[in-house]
Amino acid sequence: MVTGRGDAAVCTLTDRRLARTLGGHPRVAVAGPLVTANLGLQNVVADLLRRSAVRHLVVCGRDSRLFRAGQTLLALAENGCGDDGTVIGAQGYRPVLAGLARGEVEEFRCRVRVHDHIGVSDPRRVAAVLSGLDALPPVVPRARPAAPRLERLPAGGPRSPIPRTAEGFLVVGVDRDHRVLVVRHYDHDLRAGRELRSHSPEALLAGVLRHGLIRDPSHAGYLGAELAKADTALRLDLDYVQDRPLARDRAAAPPAGRLVAEESGTAS
Repeated sequence: MVTGRGDAAVCTLTDRRLARTLGGHPRVAVAGPLVTANLGLQNVVADLLRRSAVRHLVVCGRDSRLFRAGQTLLALAENGCGDDGTVIGAQGYRPVLAGLARGEVEEFRCRVRVHDHIGVSDPRRVAAVLSGLDALPPVVPRARPAAPRLERLPAGGPRSPIPRTAEGFLVVGVDRDHRVLVVRHYDHDLRAGRELRSHSPEALLAGVLRHGLIRDPSHAGYLGAELAKADTALRLDLDYVQDRPLARDRAAAPPAGRLVAEESGTAS
């Protein structure tokens, strides 16, 4: 690698002698070969990011038929990398830049203009390119698709009042003796009852839905929130009363063995 003080870099691919010849050009900050489409290319990008004065990269010389590092470099400038570091559109061998962050790749693409002269090995022709860089149209990186914007919706919504729902009543409780959560379902006449017990709030909610005890999405959401609250109370030894905030003081907690719940006829 040959270094200088200019604002351009030269990548001569497999032509090492060409790099030494062009290193003396007054506009060249650094000139060097590039063979591999992974570690070699990664080092080139990292080196150019450290050279804040470099604004141009001329790619010239013979490309490797196996590694296709030159083609990969052009693809990097045009398309960038995927989430796994793979250069999009590259044809080289294992074109993965695992050591570069997405932000570093995008900084390189935005700051350094890459000029394609692959196959040109005549130092006089490359020197002419360097001398006329300002007159050359830059390679404009293809814009990455913008991330979809999320529409912000207001929280909250109506829940069916007790007289309007035919799904009956749900009572959520905590059995501290057995360390399980309990859901009891009653019809409106309060005669027919059903009970589900589990250590898992997700299993209880799934069971209630599977048995068709509730169908209204708002009531399903309400039950999920109450089960999560009851599960937290059980794990942290807090008081749990349905439809009320969790309490830290358990001085007035029911005796052991009782189902801790408020059977207030919450509709669901």
